Amino acid sequence: MYDFTHCISDALEGITHSLCTLEFQDNRRLYDWVLDNISIPVHPRQYEFSRLNLEYTVMSKRKLNQLVTEKHVEGWDDPRMPTISGLRRRGYTAESIREFCKRIGVTKQDNTIEMASLESCIREDLNENAPRAMA
Repeated sequence: MYDFTHCISDALEGITHSLCTLEFQDNRRLYDWVLDNISIPVHPRQYEFSRLNLEYTVMSKRKLNQLVTEKHVEGWDDPRMPTISGLRRRGYTAESIREFCKRIGVTKQDNTIEMASLESCIREDLNENAPRAMA
């Protein structure tokens, strides 16, 4: 059912670009076929990319949700969570997260990013912008 409703809801909502992970790559033919065979003003385009895998980090939404629901963490913004809100509570600046995303880019190739790459971005941002005082 999802395969049929995904493209129709995208079209009805005026979505122009549907961004999906690689597991939806096989569904693109059906996505396009349905859109080609219904009368719609906008024909969304589906693009696929690989998932972000961070070294030593659980990134599966299902597994992260389990951590939250079983109260192993205090919520989605717990500093131990690899979420934007978790990173922000851990002290990562918005600029450091943006820089990390720029560096790793978007790809269809499966790979695992070293945590040191993310840490390097916050270190560089704080070195440039953190106020310093000397006593």
